[in-house]
Amino acid sequence: MIIKNTALRRALIALNSVLLIIVLIFSPLAYYLYNFRFYDSLYEKNGVYKTLDKNDVKILTESVFEFFRSNKPFESFQLKSGIDYFNENEISHLNDVRILLNRIMLAFYISAGLFIIVLIFLADKKYLFFLRNIAVIFVISTSAMLFFLISLYILGNNFSGLFKNFHLVFFPQGNWAFPEDALIINIFPFGFFYDFFFRLLSSSFFVSLFLLAFSVPVLVISNKLISKKISCQKE
Repeated sequence: MIIKNTALRRALIALNSVLLIIVLIFSPLAYYLYNFRFYDSLYEKNGVYKTLDKNDVKILTESVFEFFRSNKPFESFQLKSGIDYFNENEISHLNDVRILLNRIMLAFYISAGLFIIVLIFLADKKYLFFLRNIAVIFVISTSAMLFFLISLYILGNNFSGLFKNFHLVFFPQGNWAFPEDALIINIFPFGFFYDFFFRLLSSSFFVSLFLLAFSVPVLVISNKLISKKISCQKE
């Protein structure tokens, strides 16, 4: 399908730019969310294994993964460290997190699917125009992403405040504050979320930077070739 209406084409380019921003924001989360190797590195860095048995942590993490994926009920067991298993309040908060993550992943997959569909609608027999449209989308999206990520990085310097405000906004029902000896705090300490946040931030930043560095030359070259082609046609 070739779209000849300029206003409609611009609207689709704007829409796809927004969709790509959503994809770029959440793609690192989609990659790391159920990546146990990544969790293991954060556990090591933040001293989780000094308090909890490594095998217990693996079982707990896989249980959390299954709970997030399919709402599979937790199966309580006796931890070697003697720390009590997740209580009702901890599981209630994990359930709130599960609901939020499912909504985020749904938005991610819908956005990725719609992005591909809109690209198909933007397809043009004149490949240079199609290439330019794609380059415009990537330049707009990645530029906006870099600005957004730099802003987040600045806010992240006060991560404790950002972390608290995040919970106040997305978990207004409360039940997200726990005593220091709670299992949820021992397996997911503050430093875990700090490192997780900056890994997501840096991943999105470098992907966006790479795409911007690639799309700008494509945009410049395609514009030059289109201008040259138009000039030749006029002669």
